[in-house]
Amino acid sequence: FLRNEPFLLANTLQAVVAQVTIGVLIGQTAVFAERVFGGEGFDWRTVYGFIEGSQGAGNLIGGFVIGLVGARFAKGRMIIVGYTVLGLLTTLMALSGNLPAVLAIAFGIGVANMVFIIPSQTLFQERTPGNLLGRVVSFRFSLVFGAMTLSIGLGGVLAEVVGVTTVIAAFGLVTAAAGIAGWFVPAIREA
Repeated sequence: FLRNEPFLLANTLQAVVAQVTIGVLIGQTAVFAERVFGGEGFDWRTVYGFIEGSQGAGNLIGGFVIGLVGARFAKGRMIIVGYTVLGLLTTLMALSGNLPAVLAIAFGIGVANMVFIIPSQTLFQERTPGNLLGRVVSFRFSLVFGAMTLSIGLGGVLAEVVGVTTVIAAFGLVTAAAGIAGWFVPAIREA
């Protein structure tokens, strides 16, 4: 079914690339907190909690706002914007050494996360027959979460070689590029 549904296939392939940043953030945010903010004021574990809490607050507020206004926007374009903004904010977060800025950016990352997740899930629910929904979404999740899992490990290895901020920033750029690439794929843009 997925092979013959161009909108959902394109969305899945874009997600496999774009969501590797989520895996890197899962694996490297604590390391980022320790290496960038470990010697300043708060304990790095507290900073890690602040970053995760800010991102969670962004998820909460972003989900609420998208629920209120999301139906007014084209789903494909929302997904493109969500990935692009997520990637750019992730890169900015990695390059910022300022804790208040990092917390504000983490909030924005949480919002951007909802900007692509909610319309993606809606597309799958709208375009997949009910008797296939579980299998199609499970297959999609396997691909996306598999890529995220690989990026957790790859991000850890690369962080030891080139540094955590470089890895987070680079993966953010990968996600931004995947978002921008969506503008050039009609099956993504017009979804």
